[in-house]
This record gives sequence, structure tokens and C-alpha cells, in this order.
Amino acid sequence: MALWTGLGQAATVAQLVGADVGGLVSMILQSALTARQNKSECEQLARRVLMIAQLLPHVQEPEAAEPLAGLGDTLRDAHELVLSCQGRSAAYQFVMAGRTAERFREVQSKIDSYLIVFPVISHIGITRRLERIYNVLVPNDSTSVEPSPLPHRQGSTEVAQEVPLHETQEFTLVEIMAATNNFALDNKIGCGGFATVYTGRLSDGREVAIKHIIYNHRRAVEDYHTELNILSRLQYKHIVRLLGSCVTVSMDKHLLTTPQKKKKGLLTRWRKEPEVLERFIVYEYMENGTLYDHLHGDQAGTSSLSPVTMSWKMRADVLLCVSRAIEHLHCHANPSIIHRDIKSTNIMFDASWVPRVTDFGASIVWDMASEEEGMTLSVAGTLGYVAPEYAMHCLLKPACDVYSLGVVMLEVLTGKEALSQGDYRMRAGLASFAVPIIEAGKFEELLDRRPVPEPTAGQLKALEQVAHTARCCVKLDGKDRPAMSDIVANLEMAYELICRDEPGSVDELPNSPRVSGISSAS
Repeated sequence: MALWTGLGQAATVAQLVGADVGGLVSMILQSALTARQNKSECEQLARRVLMIAQLLPHVQEPEAAEPLAGLGDTLRDAHELVLSCQGRSAAYQFVMAGRTAERFREVQSKIDSYLIVFPVISHIGITRRLERIYNVLVPNDSTSVEPSPLPHRQGSTEVAQEVPLHETQEFTLVEIMAATNNFALDNKIGCGGFATVYTGRLSDGREVAIKHIIYNHRRAVEDYHTELNILSRLQYKHIVRLLGSCVTVSMDKHLLTTPQKKKKGLLTRWRKEPEVLERFIVYEYMENGTLYDHLHGDQAGTSSLSPVTMSWKMRADVLLCVSRAIEHLHCHANPSIIHRDIKSTNIMFDASWVPRVTDFGASIVWDMASEEEGMTLSVAGTLGYVAPEYAMHCLLKPACDVYSLGVVMLEVLTGKEALSQGDYRMRAGLASFAVPIIEAGKFEELLDRRPVPEPTAGQLKALEQVAHTARCCVKLDGKDRPAMSDIVANLEMAYELICRDEPGSVDELPNSPRVSGISSAS
């Protein structure tokens, strides 16, 4: 029985819900891939089950699992149902069609009922876990680790050292503080688990973004070195540019108060703590924010004025530029690189609205010697964008980035988030929601109406091309997904169609290919 290593603690989860969740989910996915009847229904069911599997690692307390009682039985029913679609006679299918459809509805309804409760149970036991979270974020000095200059991960090889670095600057702390106005609150533009991001201006006038990493946690240090070493080897117009870095020592002092046995009162003294390394990464500044901001930022009151929000041509251009960036990582970087976290928040726009792929802290140098077996390592990425084989088996290949890009395409087409608990139809993810509609030939129902209430015939033809490309990208089996070169060719074709449809526009891509490796019927 296959084990779902993506859970990390499969045995613990099995104890919580009373079932071998990893084994059941693996068997359901495998059976869905080989189903001969009701393939669309099997794939929808598999996507729901996969979402359950991706959410379960967040349930870490026994009392939190109480609402999940019976989940094991539901997964067994799902497996039995998908197995029944492996092969039957035409007569049997005709007689049992109604009953099979009813069973699919029943099982999907049960799984949806579990998806609904996850927002609630995710908060159970949070107070009890605060101390553990704090220990992770602020570890003891004894756990601080300085990794090797290159990312020490499976798949990273000596060939990475042969790639020339582009020139970056070693900044001083004085320069960093001057650029950020001594880390003024007005300059703060973002905050994550291990880092805070500031905007700043260097002495030569260049506007920059500065990521400040202060925690000595192993993951933070590893991500820091990964990003520096990968970005220093990348120079591409649609990948954010690394300008430099800074490492400095901060000597923290803490006021300690200890009881005095022989005298009344307290004895107060200072204790000097060990060194804490503060790390900074300096990037070119992305003035116009993230793709996520422009697609989902209505509450900020800015997306209504955004060219990304209001123009299909701009959206098609963004997808084309991002696909070219990923193609550069996979096919032209030496060695190849898998990003591992392609999503709308990691696609940003500079002052000229040129899209750039950002955040390479989770990226992996792809060892082509591992091509046959794939690369197995712990899951990184963002829920809703992670490829099924990576989430389930920790099996990483370039096709995982293709899946994530497919979700971004659907996000751009629909204006919907990759994962939304607010819409019951979206609880299994945007791909699960959108793919059946595209396959039914009703992709127009998905389209975001903000660019134009009624798209023209030329726009519809282009957007249909994008929709079918996205559908191929989010195939459950990585082997069925298209190559990045085919994706780029299809998006070039879609962009060209939209440009031709623009009043008074000229063909902006005269050398775009006329044929593609992705068929709308595939």
C-alpha cells in the first residue's frame, strides 16, 4: 500500500482519524487515473480527496480530529466507487448509470461536508501550539546552522558552481539603514514568517526592495542562501533582479532578574547573548505590486484602475511573460531550476508594468541525472497550487511548476482565488471547479467580467486557447502535462489573437508559431 509522505506524520494522522489516509488517498488517485468509465467524475472526486489530504497535516491535536470521525469510511467508499469505473460491459453501464451518478453525488457530498469543517477545526488547539511555534521561529542558538554556500538539497550538483555569477554588491548595514530611513514604518511593505520587506532608495538613486531576515532558524537561513545562489545565476527580463546582500552581527542584550536569597529585593544584571546574524537581500523594486493584488485586491480600491484587472490583452501578456520565465528556468538556465512556488503573489510588476517572477527561496537546482526517478523531498509551495504527485508523494519534477502555472492561468481567466473557503464550489480548489466546465465546452461561464462584460469573438477565441492550455497543465498525472515550449507557443498564439482584435492594433508577435503541441481536444 502506497504511503502518502506528504502528510509527514502519516501515523499520527491515522491515529487522529482512524484510517490509513495516505494509503487510501494514493489508491483513489491511482484508480482515478486508470478509470475507463466516468473519467470526469472520477477526476473531480480525486481532486476533492487530494484537497482533504493537503489540509489534514494542519490537524495536529486529537480533539481537532473529532469532527473528522467517519472520514476513513468515506475514503473507502470513494475508493470502491472509483474502482467500479475500471471496466464494465456496455449493458452494465447502461443499467447502472443512474445508480452510479447517485453514488458519485453521495460520496462527493460527504467529502464536501469535511471540507466545510476544516476552517473551524484548524483553530482547535492553537493556544496549545503557540509555544511550539515560538520555539520554531526563535530557536536556541545551539540549533542555528550555517549551510554551505550552495543549497544543500538533493539534486544540487557541482555543475551549479560552473555557472558564472552576475555582479552583485555587498552592502553595509549603514547603507541598508540609510536606504530604509532606519527601517521606518513608512518603508515597511511586507512581513512574512522569517522576514520583513522594506522599500528603500540607495545613494545612487535606485529604488530597491530590501528583505530583512533576522531569525537564525534553519529554514530561514537555507532559504536565504538558496535565493542568493540561484538569483545570482539568473539574468532574465521576466525574473526579478538581485542587486546584492548584507550580513551583519547583532549583539542582543537581555535584562535578567533573579531572586536574591540573602538580601531582600532582586538582583538585576545584564547578560550578553551569543551572536545573532542579521541577513538582508536587496532586489530591484517592483513598484506595481503583485498579480494577486490586481486580481483580488478590490478591497484596497486600486484594482478597478489596474490595467491588469481591466484588460484581457494585459492578462494574456502576463501569462505569456511568466511562461517564458519558467521556460527559461527549466530549459535555458544551467543547471535547470524548479521554482516550487509559482503563484499570483510571486508574480510582480515593475514601474513599466513588466511582470517578473519572484521569491526563489524554495527553488531547487534540478539534477538531470534524477530525471528518470524524479526528486523526492519535503513539500514546499502553497495550498491550491501544489501538484498532486508532489503533495502526495513528495515527487518533484519540472511538471510540478507546470501544474502551478496552470492554476495561475485559471486564476487570470476567472478572477477567482486558487483556494476559497467562501465559495462552496471552490473548497476543492480552482482547478477542480474550473476543469469540468472547460471540458463541457462552457468556458465562457468562467470568465471574469471585469475586463469587458461581453468579450468579442477574437477575445473568446484567444481565451478559449488559454483555457484549454490551463486544463492540460493541471492534469492529475504529471506525464500528461505539456512541455513548457508548447505552453509558451499556445500563449503566444492567444496573445497574438487578442492583439489582432484590438482596434487599430498591429501584430505584435510576427514570428509567433502557428501550430502547437497542445490540442483543445486533448
